[in-house]
Amino acid sequence: MKISGAVLISALVATATAFDKWQPWGKRDYSCLNVYQGIPDNSTLAAGQSVQLRFNRAPTTHCSDPLAKYPASQYGYGVWLYNNPVRHLDTISYAQSVKLLQGVNATSGVIDIEIPKDLPHVADGSVWYLRLDTSLDTAPQMPTVYNAAGPFTITA
Repeated sequence: MKISGAVLISALVATATAFDKWQPWGKRDYSCLNVYQGIPDNSTLAAGQSVQLRFNRAPTTHCSDPLAKYPASQYGYGVWLYNNPVRHLDTISYAQSVKLLQGVNATSGVIDIEIPKDLPHVADGSVWYLRLDTSLDTAPQMPTVYNAAGPFTITA
């Protein structure tokens, strides 16, 4: 089967520009948090809506077990919203970011968040990601472990 060059190139460009939330967002960043209840990909949330995230450090399909033996920082969990993240070589840029929560106890396993009613204006409100992360201060090189949900839409 023959594929035209234009179709192949456009498919490669679309694949190259898609944001892969499971790739590291920075140095020593691993997608090793298991969020088993939260925001489904491609869903729609309303500003002011409450969401409960349930999580643990169990191995995931994106991360094997070697980092699970290191404890998370006691109050290191943070939750951020990012609009339209884009990868540029080894960095991530985004249109806007909003800190939702910081300092959640590492052993809680559950976080209640509220989508802010006063989000900054963005060009595309359908490309939001929520990132839950913490650091492993006792592990070599103090890596960060995270889970990212999205993309999803936030409506006013």
